[in-house]
Amino acid sequence: MVAKLKAPYVDRLNPSYGVNADQKKKTAEAFEALNLFVRRHGGAVTSPPGKILRIEVPKNSELPAKLTELGYIVAERGSVSRITGTDYVKPSDELYGSRASPFGEYDVLEIRMDGK
Repeated sequence: MVAKLKAPYVDRLNPSYGVNADQKKKTAEAFEALNLFVRRHGGAVTSPPGKILRIEVPKNSELPAKLTELGYIVAERGSVSRITGTDYVKPSDELYGSRASPFGEYDVLEIRMDGK
């Protein structure tokens, strides 16, 4: 005679609160789509995928307004300086405006992936 398992033991082996593969796939696709949108508009996602994303955009960018139009709540988190990758510029050339500085000022934004 085979012993029957009790219901609480079976429920413990198959919890209903776990995230299934479809939800993980949808979340990854949503992150990739948002990352592509941000990059096309001159910004960069600087945080790993998760509920809250940190985005850096150039000063006076229109990207925060576009994200707001899409339904995201955009929170400003200050600004940072980044090296943009251009060649060395003498301070006198930068001062008189003949060449752009290799440093750029970027605004830091945070949004939630769920849009709330």
